[in-house]
Amino acid sequence: MAKEVIRSEKTLYRGQILTLSQATVLLQDGTTATREIVRTTGAAAILALNGDKALFVRQWRTPLNRETLELVAGKIEPKETTPLDAAKRELNEEAGLEAGTWRPLTSFFQSAGFSDAKTTLFLATGLTPALRKRAMDPGEFVQVQWLTLAQAQAAQQDGRLCDAKSTLGLALWELEQKAGHAHG
Repeated sequence: MAKEVIRSEKTLYRGQILTLSQATVLLQDGTTATREIVRTTGAAAILALNGDKALFVRQWRTPLNRETLELVAGKIEPKETTPLDAAKRELNEEAGLEAGTWRPLTSFFQSAGFSDAKTTLFLATGLTPALRKRAMDPGEFVQVQWLTLAQAQAAQQDGRLCDAKSTLGLALWELEQKAGHAHG
């Protein structure tokens, strides 16, 4: 498979969480095509386990016009050098917790057809209250909810748990349990 070569790229929009650009690419047959690309700093998500329960947050998602149930997650801020830095900050901000053990589970692209948005999903265990709780982002309102695997699977079935990172995290949690690795 021959790769597409970017001949030119221009920024159409630059916002707080993404940049939209338009690229002209050279295809393998010599013709050109236009690609719209959403660029981001990436994100980190956390499967935080305490015993047989995992941490989720309920929050309103305006693009979906509904409340969702999701794993704790957030974008990588410009001052953060690794996805783990973002994961630690988000766990503190959204749940007031710190983890004694962190392990990367996977990294994935959220929508490779038009975006470079990459999320790294971590397993966090050995949870304790944060020594210094950080404030949540302005305009961010979440409610913490601890669920068993069966409760989380039921939330996925009824549509409350519906985003990619949480769906993947749920599947990996089940695999971790079956392999005897998941613990809190």
